[in-house]
Amino acid sequence: MGRAQCCDTIERFAERYRVVPSDAARLIEQAVIGGNWGANGYTTIGQADRLATELGLGPESVLADIGCGRGWPGLYLAARTGCQVVLSDVPKEALRIAKRRAGSEELEPRATVVCASAVQLPFAFGSFDAIVHTDVLCCVRPKLTLIRECARVLRPGGRMAFLSIHPAADLTPSERRRASRDGPIHVALSRPHRELLARAGFVNTVEYDLTEEFAAVSQNWIDQWDLHRADMEALWGRDAYQQRQRERRTQLRATQLGLLRRSLVSTSTEARGQSRVWDRTPSQFGSLRRGGEIGR
Repeated sequence: MGRAQCCDTIERFAERYRVVPSDAARLIEQAVIGGNWGANGYTTIGQADRLATELGLGPESVLADIGCGRGWPGLYLAARTGCQVVLSDVPKEALRIAKRRAGSEELEPRATVVCASAVQLPFAFGSFDAIVHTDVLCCVRPKLTLIRECARVLRPGGRMAFLSIHPAADLTPSERRRASRDGPIHVALSRPHRELLARAGFVNTVEYDLTEEFAAVSQNWIDQWDLHRADMEALWGRDAYQQRQRERRTQLRATQLGLLRRSLVSTSTEARGQSRVWDRTPSQFGSLRRGGEIGR
């Protein structure tokens, strides 16, 4: 992605995070994903629970949530499993909300918020037991760079689980172009997930198809926004409301035509018998290499 396009993408997400969720927005989120964590994507509570299981999270785990937005699902996973979590993303508007939510959930002693790009993580080798990201890979062009960064900061034998939208396999050239046009900004894949992960050193990769759930959640977002149209137009503005709904309908149609899919991918780094590199307490994550810890 060129620098200008990258900045445009970051600003687009930042604009969304500047909008403070209303009571109606919280009701919609509860109806769509089953929880109220400031989420605006496609990961449901049930899918977050599945991520926790795939990652084997527990009180001794140190988790990184890459591209965390307002803290979903990282804060939920910390609350559910007792793990430590480091939340990282670029839009500071979202990270400040995540930090406040960590405080209100009494998670702050084991939750740290760091401003950092997913393709240039400010953490040392082997810092984490587990990594999660949800629909981040489909919004980043240098996918292999992101995956290699995740491999670098995972301990040997560490696990990564993520959800991502991607084009279906075996599409014609014209179908691939439509999938790229109608999906998230960088939905195109140069290689299948399994091959990208293998090139970064990941092993034991399993991919689960969640496209049916994805289509149902997409339809639910559309229906709920239509049901609460007056509230959403008041919150976002009429033009933004109409644009979001058009984008959702376009993406859903491409999914129904078999052009787009959504998968849960679970993988791990090779276990080499290496112990943890350092004592990873939350206060240590704020100033490594690049990036910085977010204040209130």
